[in-house]
Amino acid sequence: MEFTLASTSQIPRIAMKPDEAAEATGFSRTRIFNAIRDGEMVARKDGKATIIELVELVRWVRSLPTRGKPPEAANAAAV
Repeated sequence: MEFTLASTSQIPRIAMKPDEAAEATGFSRTRIFNAIRDGEMVARKDGKATIIELVELVRWVRSLPTRGKPPEAANAAAV
């Protein structure tokens, strides 16, 4: 008999741990904690646990400086 673990959840995630945020963005765990410490990103605490809302993580990534063509120019050219 073979057992498999289903890792797909039907409940959408609204927050993640700093380690997960680092993996999702490609940044280091240290960079995530520095962004929180420096006030660049807002995290929430539940006892000792630190969580970052997904919308806040996306907001922070989008606030970083851009290089090359601005995203607006790329979208306008596609229209």
